Amino acid sequence: MINNDTLDFLKTKLNGFIPDTAIVLGSGLGNFTDLIKNPIIIPYSDIPGAPKPTVKGHQGRLCAGIIGKHKVICLQGRTHLYEGMDPRTILVSTQQLKDLGAKRFIATNAAGSLRTDMPAGSLMLIEDHINFSGKNPLVGAMKTPNFPDMSSAYDVGMRQKMLDIAAKENIRLFSGVYIMALGPNYETPAEVRMFRQFGADAVGMSTVPEVITAVQSNLKVLGISVISNLGAGLSSENLSHNDVLQIVETAGKKLSYLLQKFLEED
Repeated sequence: MINNDTLDFLKTKLNGFIPDTAIVLGSGLGNFTDLIKNPIIIPYSDIPGAPKPTVKGHQGRLCAGIIGKHKVICLQGRTHLYEGMDPRTILVSTQQLKDLGAKRFIATNAAGSLRTDMPAGSLMLIEDHINFSGKNPLVGAMKTPNFPDMSSAYDVGMRQKMLDIAAKENIRLFSGVYIMALGPNYETPAEVRMFRQFGADAVGMSTVPEVITAVQSNLKVLGISVISNLGAGLSSENLSHNDVLQIVETAGKKLSYLLQKFLEED
């Protein structure tokens, strides 16, 4: 979503619907939109200037409607920096979610575990992140604030609410630090060891640019990773995207349930 016509187009399509919560759905998590009541569905291909996801598992639609107590707008699939996208595209897209009315931003993704005690199929609440991509969507943006404070990027209150819901529903929810690598290759065993020394618990190829721009836009942020695999060197199994999608599809049902409860209670 990168040109001046996009916001007016979306407002027209939404026809007075003003979301309070924006949700980005990662690899294999698009079925969460089945929970939306009276959905408004807009394919990315119809949106002027919108980048089109090229990765399997990202459907490429915007879905808006009601879940629980909230009016939500879901991005059913994202584009990644490794697809050749200008990082500033993420900046503009996130700012437009705020311009549409969103006050909260929930990011989900599929990630590899850097801990043997957090196996594939787990869920991890993101408490902090490390940007190892070498890219930042604020470069050249020249918008105040140019130096947003990232000390509490992931909202403490939203995180505690999600932990409370998970405990009540008897769903194990890990907490940890997410590190973003540029990709699109999976990490080497040496990189996995290095990331652990950095203090990271899970690694992926998305989310961090979105969170940086959400913080700059004064959106409250919640982030959750679906653990799709153990990092290279922590398991004897080879990694493939198809295997990742299969695991995420199963674990994603737990995440969808938690998000539904979160939107019903908070």
